[in-house]
Amino acid sequence: MPKSFRVDPDNPSAEVMNLAAKVLLDGGIVVFPTETVYGIGALADSRFGAHEIFEVKGRPTNLPIPLLVETKDALGTWGADVKEYAHRLAQEFWPGAVTLVVTASERVPKDFRAPNGTIGLRSPDHEVVRSLLQATGSPIFATSANTHKQPAPGSFEEIEARIITAADVVIDGGKSEHGTASTVVLCTGDEPVVLREGAVSAEAIAEAAAASVG
Repeated sequence: MPKSFRVDPDNPSAEVMNLAAKVLLDGGIVVFPTETVYGIGALADSRFGAHEIFEVKGRPTNLPIPLLVETKDALGTWGADVKEYAHRLAQEFWPGAVTLVVTASERVPKDFRAPNGTIGLRSPDHEVVRSLLQATGSPIFATSANTHKQPAPGSFEEIEARIITAADVVIDGGKSEHGTASTVVLCTGDEPVVLREGAVSAEAIAEAAAASVG
């Protein structure tokens, strides 16, 4: 069976999406496009797949993998004591290229919480990811599909051969819209803190946060 499939990113093949969803449900790992960069992911409740991602990437286990979710309602499920401004940021930027780091709820496996008890959550604005989330009915632990500290791939052609070999299924959706990673915002204090500026500017985050208390 082939492991790499080309799809229309705006209207992906239901057959390919169902195949990839089955692989995820069976505990496998899938490489897929998002609007930021290509990601490598496994289901949140997978016993093996999500842990395998650390090995595939060479990623230190103390750097938790973000969780891709379908809607902003997931903040209350996978996050605990979520700040009001975080809900407002989700309202403003989700689905989109912003990862919100919040205190993890008990639903997040301990191995996937940061040492400070947080988890990064993002709702991607990409039809392939939405299709996978809907077909599996589960959030997906996912990070950029590259070796740790190497450039994140913004297109299928930029994905390292070793990453493709390690994945169970690879979805080729062409070039990503942004070609750069999401903006990561820490949302545990009194004000949001941009940990990594990516596709959404720190200025836009600050403006949205200010509006949330205005």
